[in-house]
Amino acid sequence: MDRYITNFDTKKLPEEKVEVVVIGAGIAGLSTALQLIKLGIKPLIISETKIGNSNSFLAQGGIAAAISKDDDPEYHYLDTIKAGKGLCIDRNVRVLVEEGVERVIDLIKYGVPFDIENGKIKLTREGAHSKRRVLHVKDKTGSAIGKTLWEILSAENVHIGVEYKLEEIITVNNKVAGIIVSKRNSKYFIRAKSVVLATGGYSSIFLRNTSQYYISGNTLSIAYRSGATLMDLEFVQFHPTALDLEGFPAYLISEAVRGEGAILIDDNGERFIDELKPRDEVARAIFLKNLEGKKVYLDITPLKEKGINFEERFPNIASMLKYVGLAGKTKIPVSPAAHYTIGGIKAQADGKTKIEGLFSVGEVSCTGVHGANRLASNSLLECVVFGFKTAYSVFVHNMNNDFVKIPDIKNQGSESENKSHLNNEIILNLKKLMWEKVGLIRNKESLEEAFKTLEQLEENANNNYLKDIINLAKAITVSALNREESRGVHFRKDFPYEREEFKKHSILNKNLKINLEVS
Repeated sequence: MDRYITNFDTKKLPEEKVEVVVIGAGIAGLSTALQLIKLGIKPLIISETKIGNSNSFLAQGGIAAAISKDDDPEYHYLDTIKAGKGLCIDRNVRVLVEEGVERVIDLIKYGVPFDIENGKIKLTREGAHSKRRVLHVKDKTGSAIGKTLWEILSAENVHIGVEYKLEEIITVNNKVAGIIVSKRNSKYFIRAKSVVLATGGYSSIFLRNTSQYYISGNTLSIAYRSGATLMDLEFVQFHPTALDLEGFPAYLISEAVRGEGAILIDDNGERFIDELKPRDEVARAIFLKNLEGKKVYLDITPLKEKGINFEERFPNIASMLKYVGLAGKTKIPVSPAAHYTIGGIKAQADGKTKIEGLFSVGEVSCTGVHGANRLASNSLLECVVFGFKTAYSVFVHNMNNDFVKIPDIKNQGSESENKSHLNNEIILNLKKLMWEKVGLIRNKESLEEAFKTLEQLEENANNNYLKDIINLAKAITVSALNREESRGVHFRKDFPYEREEFKKHSILNKNLKINLEVS
């Protein structure tokens, strides 16, 4: 992933100077920004889309925290470690589950309207959790949390730039100097002491995915070109239950539906898997049924038998089912879809990356907290816990550093022309390729074929944005090819077992070379 040469001169760009710029306005970015304001720093938030268009806002199920009287952070820790299949970074998991209780209490005090039953927070249980510890707001938890954070930030008159796209991270001697952003046909240089990346994951690089708007993952390529390290890109979580109906997107059907009692059956009406097993196991079981030519359905009859009003408990899902013509149906056709990307920019729990002044938080980051398989409802928790910690880390950095002086920078950056919303033929072919060859079930032959085809696509890429996406796809493929085992969400048909020598993290170095690193 070499730096791409273009013909604009950054010293001629309009310049703005800010203490901190937060790129991304999902729950990770907003959590970081809110705590920065509490610390006396008003950040500039840059968002490629309007507020609310983020995967964290779309999160349905809930946020996990050990707040019930029969639960404890230690139990939550053990569940997370077990799901992570030997690759969780222990110290970061401890931070997540222990400080998670505090951050969820913060959310309650902020006014997030979590569901209440008999005067107490109502908790549900999801796959691989040993306790009922998932707080929720019907089936729109992410939206409720995000809107609450945004309302508080709005009252603080936070600075925000909407429809700005990140083009380049400018560094000098491994220190952040600022970023280049674009809006329509104009480009700008934002000089900053600190840059926080909170731009989400890369699941939409697969044809079938639960991202309902445009997220490409090109931030990872931009960060990588600026000197950041990428980690564990092969670990992509495929959600077991996304709508499988011709002519409609893979709308997510929350794990909480199974948590409340829904079961999975094939077209013979037979139940074939424990629905509350880790997501990777459930997703593969459904996928194998699909490969046999069988349809799989999520049967919500048990909910009705338990007296649960489906439309009241899951109003968003019920509305979606009505939209697609399945209103009142008890058997919903489902199959897996790319949902959450565990890999990302290597970062600590406090957001620090390899580059001084560059921080990464949320799904764009990889802290090792999810290991090889994310435990359900830990993602929103990661956003608020590590967003909070990142704000303090940014404060310390800014307190001890001045703005970086930069020389005249010419011919540096990436282009944004032809950045059509995944309608470009090259991108469509790439998405198909990644789904078919680098999806749920992989092997050496399919991965090598994918890499060769990606190199051919790259030859026809006509702008740097496309090159960034293709290079990210190549990096995912190389990471999957290098890991000759099956672990968590990464499944190799030719190596269908865990291997001790691969109980390490995949670290992407220059020229797509992989090193394995112990936690």
